[in-house]
Amino acid sequence: MLKFRNPMGHITHGTVLRIVLFIAMMISLQTMYGQDKIITTTGKIIKCTVTKVGDTYIEYLNPQEDFGRIKKEKVKEIEFSENARKPIDYADNTAKAIKFNLFSLVNNAIQFSYESALDPNSSIEFTVKVFGVSLKDFPEAKTGGGFDIGYRLRLGDFMNASQKVNNTHVLDGIGLKPVVGISYAEVKNDEATEKYYYVHAGTILNYQVVFNNRILFEAYGGAHVFKGKNTVEFPNTVPLRGVSDFKDGDLIGSDSVAYSFGFKVGYLFGGFGRSERLLRW
Repeated sequence: MLKFRNPMGHITHGTVLRIVLFIAMMISLQTMYGQDKIITTTGKIIKCTVTKVGDTYIEYLNPQEDFGRIKKEKVKEIEFSENARKPIDYADNTAKAIKFNLFSLVNNAIQFSYESALDPNSSIEFTVKVFGVSLKDFPEAKTGGGFDIGYRLRLGDFMNASQKVNNTHVLDGIGLKPVVGISYAEVKNDEATEKYYYVHAGTILNYQVVFNNRILFEAYGGAHVFKGKNTVEFPNTVPLRGVSDFKDGDLIGSDSVAYSFGFKVGYLFGGFGRSERLLRW
């Protein structure tokens, strides 16, 4: 009779039990903090970290750090953990910023951005571009503009990347920002007139530093794809049409691929409403 060797034969039941116990221990270490218990009037137990007990609602974060709240009238009692973590309260943070792009002036454009924090981990940004404004002279006259919209997800503090998002400001730290946009321009010189438009989509990696809850500095770079058309008109000739290459503010494109990079300075104002998710570790 042929005998087949069991590749798992050297693992005993004791070994399996030790592995299971080790995994259980690791899971318990992960969840030993933030284990307050909200006991509802129906007997349901919510394991969480209670962040606020208000006049009407009790607010909390579950172990996955999802925000929740429950009416006090539906709560029978709260059991607070002896090992509860203290989350960072962003209630005093400014949450909105107007930013000016210093780099855009080099490429014959002026750019302003408005960023607003949605919660301590994310924000939305709108950018307006006006072409034809520059610090240096260009041989052609350029008009037009563009509009971008991006969603920024905070990844953490660049100087302490081993920890979760725990910066002292909601707009501080390193972030990843998917962005889409559209632009149109008309460029004229003594020989021809070029008109072009394009739409683009890409991802930007940026790092923002906030000072005194009021001043913001941002450095960033990104990669994009774009699709567009252009028309070049010469006097008394048939217009030429082809794929557009461009240098528009912080965005430089050629052959359907574009790159963005720059430096912004901003002024912060405003704040969170009390219904926002203000607390994070």
